[in-house]
Amino acid sequence: MTVHKQMNTAETESLLKQVQVLGTEVREVVKAHLELAGMEARRAGESFVRMIALSIIAAGLTLTAWALFVTAAVIAVVSGGYLSLTLALVIVAVVHLGAAFYIVRDIKRRSRNLMFAITNSNL
Repeated sequence: MTVHKQMNTAETESLLKQVQVLGTEVREVVKAHLELAGMEARRAGESFVRMIALSIIAAGLTLTAWALFVTAAVIAVVSGGYLSLTLALVIVAVVHLGAAFYIVRDIKRRSRNLMFAITNSNL
């Protein structure tokens, strides 16, 4: 072998070794990023579950408070002699059913926006 060929072989081997080291480092970086993403996904999932649980608790407390306010209003109206207990409860029930009907109608109207109609028509 000539000196030139020996240098080319040495340079090629050195370059090959550098590429292998680089490949190993890239794999390690990718592995570290995937592990980090996995940990963050688990943390996000746990936070999401806690948020849902706390939302359910908050909704329950809000509904309890609302029921107490309505009860206090009914007691005040009945105690004041303005309405009978039965009529006051019927009025409260009708108002609540009307509000629920309006909310359900609004939900149904907005549900049309979930279908991505324009995107689907362009596909």
